[in-house]
Amino acid sequence: MISKSYIYPQPAIARDRRGSIIVSILIVTLFLFTVVSSLMILANSNLSRAKGRIYLLQSQYAAESGADMAIAKLNADSTASYTGTAGSEVQILDNTQYRSTFTTTVAAGATSNERVITAIGKVYRPRNAVTASYVHKIEVTAERTSSSVSVAGMLSRNIIEIASSVKDIYARDLYVNGYINMNKNSTNLHAESITVAGKNTGAGNCSIGGTGNLVKPTSFVTPGQTKTKLTLAYNNCISPPGNTSNTDFDVLTNQTTLSKIQSTYIPWNQYMDSSYTNSYNACTDWTNGTFPRTIPSAGHTKQTQYPDNGSTISATCGTNGDLSLATGQYDITDNVHIRANLCAATACTPTFNNPSASPRYMFVEGSVNFDGVSTATGSGPIVLISYGADPASKTSVCPLGGAIYLGNGTVKAPDMYFLSINGLCLDKTKFGANPGFGGISGKNIYISSNSGSPFDPQLNTSFPFNAVPIDLSWHAALYRRL
Repeated sequence: MISKSYIYPQPAIARDRRGSIIVSILIVTLFLFTVVSSLMILANSNLSRAKGRIYLLQSQYAAESGADMAIAKLNADSTASYTGTAGSEVQILDNTQYRSTFTTTVAAGATSNERVITAIGKVYRPRNAVTASYVHKIEVTAERTSSSVSVAGMLSRNIIEIASSVKDIYARDLYVNGYINMNKNSTNLHAESITVAGKNTGAGNCSIGGTGNLVKPTSFVTPGQTKTKLTLAYNNCISPPGNTSNTDFDVLTNQTTLSKIQSTYIPWNQYMDSSYTNSYNACTDWTNGTFPRTIPSAGHTKQTQYPDNGSTISATCGTNGDLSLATGQYDITDNVHIRANLCAATACTPTFNNPSASPRYMFVEGSVNFDGVSTATGSGPIVLISYGADPASKTSVCPLGGAIYLGNGTVKAPDMYFLSINGLCLDKTKFGANPGFGGISGKNIYISSNSGSPFDPQLNTSFPFNAVPIDLSWHAALYRRL
């Protein structure tokens, strides 16, 4: 028999199952495709947002760089006249993907020691784009303030040299960047505290050296203090006490962390803002009228820029830039800015009076040549600041410079602080009061005063030293995004 094979038709349920599996696979595939596509879109979106945040952050950095540069420009300009980039974009980064820039404007703030900086940072992507893709705008309020170091009654940015003619000097505190040298064994330096941040380059590495004596004051202004404090970067070569503390002195030598004062420069616009205007007629307040002469004269409130608000000596003030003050009294009723030398041709002996309890500032563009000087009884504090160079004519008697020179006359000025950007020199000076002056500061200080004629040089310990700022600098005080 011949066997036959038969193909039996599959049941309908099997065919349905096979179709269902295909449909399921299609659905799963479509789902997975949708999930993968969504993840890719999400990842790409997150990547784009991340890039956007980076570029936006870069625009913020650009704006902050602009504000930092504006503050640096203000610190580099004693008149703080920088007004910004004048609309020009300053490029700070340029690569194949993008470039970043900033613009700044600097406007006057609420006070003369305040500037409002508006900085706009931009990122162009691609780098050759005409319009910025990312923009960040900030406002920074900058202030000019002093460092935490307070001015000392006697302060030098370099050297204090005491000549052999001096017997006794009395000061509450001294601060010296370089060193102190005394030239006679009968010279006595009385002080509550002495800080010296440098040394004499000679043998011994002396922060304080020479042949004089350090003397503890008979009484102290600082409550609770009983010893003179010596804080020195190197050695104390005056013995006693040398480098060892004793019953009269607390001695800290070879201190490696002492900071030096960077600047004693006080720009006149620190205390004279835009409300102060030019004098009505050059320098005639100083040269005309009977004594005492009021500065400014009646009816000319705040017209105290003599002759105007420029800088350096002006030939229109006094005689070719030399203002002679003779022997009269000048009542300083407001802050003044004088573009002249004081008494350059012939030394004078003026008297100054501040009828207010608030400090008054005299900013002198030139040098100061006083044989003697006084402050009137009851005067408020006066700070006299000289920007002038050391005159060559004083070299023989002032070896360290004499932009402020107090000569062979009588000084009776307990309410005046003398601050010279260059040298300050006391040449055979006599003192007619005790204390003789408020304080002294200079690049170098040279003291060659007459001993006890009738008084020794003594600083006024009650002078408001906080009215004399040092290490002035601009810094950011307030930041906000616009």
